[in-house]
Amino acid sequence: MRFKRVEVRADGVLYRGVLIGADDEDIYIKGALSWIILPLDKVVSVHLEGQRPGLDDKKDIAASFYYPPEDMEEK
Repeated sequence: MRFKRVEVRADGVLYRGVLIGADDEDIYIKGALSWIILPLDKVVSVHLEGQRPGLDDKKDIAASFYYPPEDMEEK
């Protein structure tokens, strides 16, 4: 993802820019008007711009959890 346009969510704010790199403490993004330096402990997600992150398989619950198999045939 280096040198590509990314979206970074940190402290409830969505930052957009070109990912330059990261070290042990910070992530570096070149924004439209200035550099953006975010502490890694505040970063929640990083993904390519325009692409939404998929569902986490560990958090995705199948419909069969809520409905018995015989009810699923009707729906």
